[in-house]
Amino acid sequence: MNQLIDCFRLRQADELNFAGMFTVGDHQVDEFDEFLDLAESRTKILPRWWNAEKRAVCKGLAVEGGNWSNISRPVSKADIQQHYNNPTMPIFLRILGEKIYGKGFM
Repeated sequence: MNQLIDCFRLRQADELNFAGMFTVGDHQVDEFDEFLDLAESRTKILPRWWNAEKRAVCKGLAVEGGNWSNISRPVSKADIQQHYNNPTMPIFLRILGEKIYGKGFM
């Protein structure tokens, strides 16, 4: 779930850095819901155990938690690399985002 949330966060960071757009507040929650709708509509993106209950847990982590994967906290490529201790994790999350959104960022 955290990788899914971080995929959304990184995509938002890319939108801010490359297009000057960043969503905040209730609109951000709405966009995350749309992101989850898209992820659910794609085949082989989400694990088999994913269901409405797991979606609610994921949304709770993303919106209400003070944890790492909170959508109100900006994230950078370097933050992702450090958090996951993996220099290729941003690429993985961006590819996941392309599969969910059905297109690359630019």
